[in-house]
Amino acid sequence: MKSKYSRVAILFLAGVYPLCAQPTTIVQNDWEDGTLQGWIPRGGTVVLTNSTEAAHGGTHSLKTIGRTAGFNGPSLNVVGLLTSGATYQVTASVRLVAGTPPTQLSITVQRTVNGTNSFDSVAQSSATGVTDSAWTTLTGLYSFTGASPSGLLLYIESASATASYYVDDFSIVLVANPPGPPPDTNGLLTGFESGTREGWTPRIGTEAVNPSSADAHTGTFSLLTTGRTAAFQGPAINVTNIMFNGSRYVVSVWAKLAPGEPTSQLRVSLQRNIGSMTTFHTVVGNTQVTSGAWVHLSTTYDFALANSSVTLYVESASGTSSFYIDDASITFVPPPTVETNLASLGQVLSPYVFVGAAVNATTISGVHGDLLSKHFNSITSENDMKWDATEASEGTFTFANADAQVNFAKAHGMRVRGHTLVWHNQIPAWVFTDPNTGTTMTPSPQNKALLLQRLRNHIQGLVTHFGTDVYAWDVVNEAIDPAQSDCLRRSTWYTITGKDFIDTAFLTARQFAPNAKLFYNDFSTTDTGKRQCIFNLVADLKSRGIPIDAVGHQMHINLNYPGVQPVLDTVNQMATLGIDQQFTEFDISVGTSFTAYSDIPASVFAQQGYEYRDYLNAVRLLQGKLSSVTFWGMADDHTWLDSGTVVDAPLPFDTSLHAKPAYWGMADQSQLPGIGLTGTLGTKAGPQNARVWQLTFSNAGPGTAHGTRLAGFTLTQTSGAACTPVVSAALPAALGDIGANGSASTNVTIDFTGCSALARFSLNAPFSSSNGWNAGAIIRNNEFR
Repeated sequence: MKSKYSRVAILFLAGVYPLCAQPTTIVQNDWEDGTLQGWIPRGGTVVLTNSTEAAHGGTHSLKTIGRTAGFNGPSLNVVGLLTSGATYQVTASVRLVAGTPPTQLSITVQRTVNGTNSFDSVAQSSATGVTDSAWTTLTGLYSFTGASPSGLLLYIESASATASYYVDDFSIVLVANPPGPPPDTNGLLTGFESGTREGWTPRIGTEAVNPSSADAHTGTFSLLTTGRTAAFQGPAINVTNIMFNGSRYVVSVWAKLAPGEPTSQLRVSLQRNIGSMTTFHTVVGNTQVTSGAWVHLSTTYDFALANSSVTLYVESASGTSSFYIDDASITFVPPPTVETNLASLGQVLSPYVFVGAAVNATTISGVHGDLLSKHFNSITSENDMKWDATEASEGTFTFANADAQVNFAKAHGMRVRGHTLVWHNQIPAWVFTDPNTGTTMTPSPQNKALLLQRLRNHIQGLVTHFGTDVYAWDVVNEAIDPAQSDCLRRSTWYTITGKDFIDTAFLTARQFAPNAKLFYNDFSTTDTGKRQCIFNLVADLKSRGIPIDAVGHQMHINLNYPGVQPVLDTVNQMATLGIDQQFTEFDISVGTSFTAYSDIPASVFAQQGYEYRDYLNAVRLLQGKLSSVTFWGMADDHTWLDSGTVVDAPLPFDTSLHAKPAYWGMADQSQLPGIGLTGTLGTKAGPQNARVWQLTFSNAGPGTAHGTRLAGFTLTQTSGAACTPVVSAALPAALGDIGANGSASTNVTIDFTGCSALARFSLNAPFSSSNGWNAGAIIRNNEFR
């Protein structure tokens, strides 16, 4: 069970620049008519009045008093007025009411999509930039991308919780329409092999930027920057006609410090000019670079705001070290699309299991919603049915996000799994708070009774809300710790209630969701110790009449671990309890060594495809014992395994929502890379004591057979006078990558001294690609020497 939020970048810049030939005024408020002109209080104690006490223009303004929190203030509903992708100039003149200490005022937009709120900063003053003695103009550019919001509330707030202030001459002006397709998608590729700067220049002018053959990442030349006197100096290139508003790019630069320079932090930045305003944005964050090795600075960057000119440059966090850059590129990433010609995973696997995906507010609409409805017939809410999302405050339930997901499922004929009723993570603090002390509970009969009642109340509120729309619930999640003598995790639940919280959760769930299938859910269920603990827990619950119907195996696994056999063993053992089972959070991590998606080699994706093939073949073998396989996501553009420094790729579809080998391993194994790899025994040559047998490996495709190797070579005599041939070969023998319709050969030397010419042998020569997951063997019988 993991919590993760998707890769979404929304960028905001201050400044004014009328990029439309005819800027269009969307909203204009001057309050000269004596009304509030549609503005409403944000905060229950806030009072708005039309005032003549002060005015920036004319004689009226909007006065705000009665604030008790920073986010309180005047607000304006602009839903339906602003369009996704368009750029707007927002302007407001502000002034504090007499006697109010100087403070900061900000313009913010609360944007609501599928029940989830985002708070977008538009413009703000300096920390004490607004006073009671003069008017201050706040101005900024605002743009948002993605799905159309159900709520769009603009408001003016303050760093001070109690400041009172006036607002006047407010406007929203459309300055740029939503961007269309970029006029040029060629991007940028500079390797400096021309011996020139290839468009790069000194950013400031006093530093020197020149081609150098002293070092290079690839080829002969790189670009060396010397003579820096400030951290912001470095090589720069104008990308105004390379990067376009509304598009996504992979930005990549290799960097290395000059000899003798101390270790430094380098980063890639953008300078955006818009009218008279210049703003700066980090593209690739501070990255440690030394003089000993080339370091890759790379990211996927959403370019999401209008501009008049843009410069990309490399700088340091501090210091003035000289450094090289090489192989600098900007690659356009096409918008994600769903491949409509693919077979549906749900349909392919329908004879065996239902196929589900974890979803969130952003993956049930647009192209992600299309992908979801095409390939999956079941959903699990990734985070929006958990305790912190549904009952952040005691007795107050919030279901907007989860309801939207359930409604999507119902509209598309999909089943819904509920996740999760009790867990030791993502629990609001109030749940474990002792009302008498206001601190975390300590064990006592009173606290135990209170905590169990809070658990009952929560489960009742959650499962009765969804009723029969949810067919199954993960009732208890991750309560096992095999290191403990009783196998139970020492969570706060356990500390206060012992194991009674488990019984209570299942009994309450059955009481209020009598038709739902009730699961115990956990990770690493294939580990033998944990497997036995879970088996014992379920057997104990069943023996005492506690209602449990199924076990959920999360199946967050890695390349090469745990392997197929432990999965078969685990499911078969649990099946002896007479319960249903499901894979509930399935994904296959490719590891933690990649800092950019583009760094993941094709060989890794190929191996992952073969592993998905083998695990899903196991699912087919377990027909009748497993009822569903749910992936913890759909595509690699949203996975809980990503972090701020590394990316992963655990899911069937890539960041463009296109099929990976992982998909083909499940849907059509004949499309796996290198699946057509075969081996043959070829020529035999040389004297009896040094006979050379040639083995040839051919790949009929599709795709490359990665990391092909000959794993072994065994001769077994089948006829003739007994003898002992001696095989001389360095095994395993690496044959490298064999492209589609390509081949590679290797030789094995055999000393047949003492073997008659009529002696015959059988040959077993196993070979493989994709790190052993695509395996075969050359089998020959009755071979003469």
